[in-house]
Amino acid sequence: MRNESVAVLDIRSYEVTFSLGEKGVNDTFVSCGSCSERYEGYSTKGFFDEDSFRRAVIATITSVRQTHEGIINEIYVGVPAAFVSVKTKGHTISFTKKRKISAQDVDALFDSGLDELMSPQECIRRSNMYFTFGDNRKYFSEKELYGVPTNLLKGALCYYFADDQFYATVTAVLKDLGVLAVHFIPSTLAQALYLLPEKRREGYAVLLDVGFLNTSISVVYGNGIVHEETFDCGQGTILVELMEALDVDYETAQDMLASANVSGGSVPKDLFWTDEREEHSYSLQGINDVIKRGLDVLCEHIESFFLKYYREKTSALSGKSVCITGEGVVGIGGATEHISKRLNRLVEIVCPDLPYYDKPSCSSKVALMSIALSDRKKCGLFYRIFNTLGGKKK
Repeated sequence: MRNESVAVLDIRSYEVTFSLGEKGVNDTFVSCGSCSERYEGYSTKGFFDEDSFRRAVIATITSVRQTHEGIINEIYVGVPAAFVSVKTKGHTISFTKKRKISAQDVDALFDSGLDELMSPQECIRRSNMYFTFGDNRKYFSEKELYGVPTNLLKGALCYYFADDQFYATVTAVLKDLGVLAVHFIPSTLAQALYLLPEKRREGYAVLLDVGFLNTSISVVYGNGIVHEETFDCGQGTILVELMEALDVDYETAQDMLASANVSGGSVPKDLFWTDEREEHSYSLQGINDVIKRGLDVLCEHIESFFLKYYREKTSALSGKSVCITGEGVVGIGGATEHISKRLNRLVEIVCPDLPYYDKPSCSSKVALMSIALSDRKKCGLFYRIFNTLGGKKK
């Protein structure tokens, strides 16, 4: 694989995508190959069928390798929120005398904080909500610290741990494919950092990633995730509700969902939806009612999340809109309007600001590509030498 390109494996709840990309102009990237494959999926309890997952991963990587000129021996893997646990920690380190902060000092802060957590799971990533030197000022970027003289460094830190079974399964299948280096990235963290502007993250922000089989909700602050939960609810569960309630097959339920719009109130009882063959008709109001019930279940999970973590902190999320992305709910006409009314909150769709990829269904793969390219840059010799020496504060 060429030095300037990266390989990314995006794992969604019903599909895996393997992509190669390299840095383009104006924060874009150039696709060098991609392949997607569906599989049995996963729930909050794990993969439904690990063999199905393995076959999908092997198929996508093999397909891209066949058309790629070069060796792919390093892959960045997006870890879904269902397989990630987030732990936060306020931590401080002090020095015997004032010194100019370097990247090594920040590493020492993170390392000692991780040691105190004593978690048996694999820590795949760490990030900061913010740093401080003991005063009231918050520094959201690590680079702002470099070169500043101090004898005290504090941080509100976030650590991301991968589920043991997920970690072992992915590592094993990639090893069998001859991959020498595997880097795990929390998918929702990548999306938060890519989709939400820095200024917005300097206050609390809410990100809702709606997939096909499950949904994750994350509260973001600075460069870290404060709280996060995943629940088994998505577009697929609504399709199942349509199939069971109206006694239709999967394809018919898909057609119903694609043509529905639930943004308004009730519809006249004499309006009917007819299938393509014009053999069967169904009450449009009945279809909308089933879809709304499915969306209401999603909203109930969201409300429970807010009550669990922010019952006593209503001001923290007061007036904050819910940013929605993912391939799930955005494919249902009027879904965001219904969710907004149900939650009594502003709701907005966020997605990559890139030609062709400007769809919520592309958010996770593009965000992973962005963070992988950034990580690759940080591995460069000049970058490491500059930050080891402390850099300069701008």
